[in-house]
Amino acid sequence: MRMYWVKKILEWSNAPQDAFQTAICLNNKYFIDGRDPNSYAGVSWGFGLHDRPWKERPIFGKVRYMNSAGLRRKCDIGAYVDKVNRMVQ
Repeated sequence: MRMYWVKKILEWSNAPQDAFQTAICLNNKYFIDGRDPNSYAGVSWGFGLHDRPWKERPIFGKVRYMNSAGLRRKCDIGAYVDKVNRMVQ
């Protein structure tokens, strides 16, 4: 989920630097492993660190793109949403 949200934050932000700061802030506050070195690496990977360049596209440049179809291939979104909803109630 972290990678998907990092990609969305990058898409929604005015500048990659703003997106990175937002992602780190949210990561540190809401992820169990926030402030852990592996957590920072996960956020950074969403911005292209340790990844190869991909086809250039608007907003993302050569950073790997991810959409909701890619997320659905990686996990069961319905089950995730149900679990989060049970935790919130």
